[in-house]
Amino acid sequence: MQFEAFAHYAGHESGKPESAYCFDALAASVDDVSSELLETYVGLFQKTEHRKIGSALRQSIQQGLWSPKNATEYMQRFIAFESGTGASS
Repeated sequence: MQFEAFAHYAGHESGKPESAYCFDALAASVDDVSSELLETYVGLFQKTEHRKIGSALRQSIQQGLWSPKNATEYMQRFIAFESGTGASS
């Protein structure tokens, strides 16, 4: 649901259709995420100190700096940054 909300905001409120398409693709691919990855992501996302990472990733999408091809890639990057193994690209 979070990706759908971001797609709505990006498409209707920020006027950035490219990021809206990306968030739509993320929302459409959530069902393809492995249960283990989803469980790890949700566990980390629920911790308030990690919400900054999610915010930074969403911002990079909204600014056109990053366009993950699916929810798995997004969640893997989130986990990598949370664990300190992520690098900006």
